[in-house]
Amino acid sequence: MRDFKFLTGRAEMPIIKFRTFIMCIALGVSSLSVPAFAHGDPTEMGAGPGIGADHHEKANGAGEAAQNADMQDMMDDGTMPMIPDGLAPVAPEGNHLEGMGDGHGGMMDHSEAADNSSASFGERLFIWLGKLHIVVIHFPIAMIVAAFAAEAFGVARGKPDWRSAARIMLVIGALGAVAAAFFGWFAGGFYLYDRNLILTAHRYLGMTVAIGSVLLAWAGLRRFHHNRSEKRLFAVLLGLLTIGVLIQAFLGGTFMHGGLNHMNF
Repeated sequence: MRDFKFLTGRAEMPIIKFRTFIMCIALGVSSLSVPAFAHGDPTEMGAGPGIGADHHEKANGAGEAAQNADMQDMMDDGTMPMIPDGLAPVAPEGNHLEGMGDGHGGMMDHSEAADNSSASFGERLFIWLGKLHIVVIHFPIAMIVAAFAAEAFGVARGKPDWRSAARIMLVIGALGAVAAAFFGWFAGGFYLYDRNLILTAHRYLGMTVAIGSVLLAWAGLRRFHHNRSEKRLFAVLLGLLTIGVLIQAFLGGTFMHGGLNHMNF
């Protein structure tokens, strides 16, 4: 098998075996093999700075007004509302929750949400770009986690090929993280903060992951980790980035799979 040289413009960049490069690409392709669903209306996820005091007044009412308030509270904090006597959680009736999870853990039915025929071209483009967020997020999750695993193994066992593969996966993951952060602003709306604090954290942690992954990918290609201490520092920073990616993935899952408890055993 012939060797494949990663083109960076630096003659001292180590040689990467072609089969290792193919393995990295296969991992990236496999990361898209999961079902892709787009977020619904950003306001239903708690996007935006707030909805005024009327909502809190309606929460004290009865009948339909109280039910709508409970439903909004669920969207705000990611939990299911309680019935009046507080005995058990129930899903409120109403148009906002039609199609909630049969086997999808609270995932909304997007067949109805996809009907944007009455919207303008600009509005449809905005919605469509937001749908791409859920498509590209699998690349940074898979690639950055795999890059950390390969880097840690390469440092521990003295395997330069594994560390070279980690740099390739980190570059792919960084590109995916930038794309995911970009499309994420279309998915959640262009707000600087949200009444749903989980969504706000998701916004800015995503930006942090994107910037951090680009800087680490650049450092890897520039041979930042040349001596043993730099290798360990690079591995530690990549580990912290991986933790951030996993937290970000968990927060993103709260909007699609039923709130903060969606990973309960």
